Amino acid sequence: MTYKVYCPHCKKNNLKLRQEQELEGYDFLVPDLKENKRKWIDCIDCNLSFSTPRLSKRQLEYMYDNYRSETFRGESPDEYFDRITNYPPQKSENFQKLAWIRDKVTSKYNPQKILDIGSGGGVLLYTLGNIFLEADLFGVEPTSNFAELSRRRTRAKIVNAYFDNKTFIDHQFNLITCCQVLEHIENLNDFVKNVSNRLITNGYLYIEVPDISDFETLEKKHSRFSEPSHLWYFNFDFLCNNLFKNVFSLIDFTVIKTVRNRNNLMILFQKN
Repeated sequence: MTYKVYCPHCKKNNLKLRQEQELEGYDFLVPDLKENKRKWIDCIDCNLSFSTPRLSKRQLEYMYDNYRSETFRGESPDEYFDRITNYPPQKSENFQKLAWIRDKVTSKYNPQKILDIGSGGGVLLYTLGNIFLEADLFGVEPTSNFAELSRRRTRAKIVNAYFDNKTFIDHQFNLITCCQVLEHIENLNDFVKNVSNRLITNGYLYIEVPDISDFETLEKKHSRFSEPSHLWYFNFDFLCNNLFKNVFSLIDFTVIKTVRNRNNLMILFQKN
């Protein structure tokens, strides 16, 4: 595990402690966690919150290989897929976020090629396929059993890997979705560059992340704070006026409270 005494994004040390807590519930995946406490720290200079200590590359790879296993989750991948995709529209977070995107662009919006980064078990791709019937679907997912699930249960082309500058290098996309992924990314600037390279000019990028207001409404021991691979907590100002500012134009944003009482920041960008 690695401890950070400076902001991993801007490399400055003008910091303020936001929260300290025990790391509970993930010993099965990373036994070292029970010996450590997690701190959430605010960087005053770049207006970003980050966690420390952080898992090593080896620990992260082991976690991604196992934390969606049936043993840890208590349900098989197919049971998970069926449970999520069978929610009615009024209870489906995936349906609601896609309705929001179409409302901000146009109800007649029909992208030809869509990429979902961190596509998990394919539940968002499944909903995308049902809404955009003629679109070619693509997904990239590092957890092998969920990547395989996506291949079986959707019509998307799936790559079992981390998203980087070589992912679908021969393709350009009209719409890229990235839901609950950015908080796991170590190098944020490289990620933005790679996303921009895969998106056509005037194409759309949908970003969804846990919102910083979680610290005001969720219990201190909530899994959003203790999840070992969560590296950052974001706010609108950092994402729109810092990280994505020079490459993308803001279409709209909102913070919603989900059916699970979590706060999600939803942002729609358009590539300049």
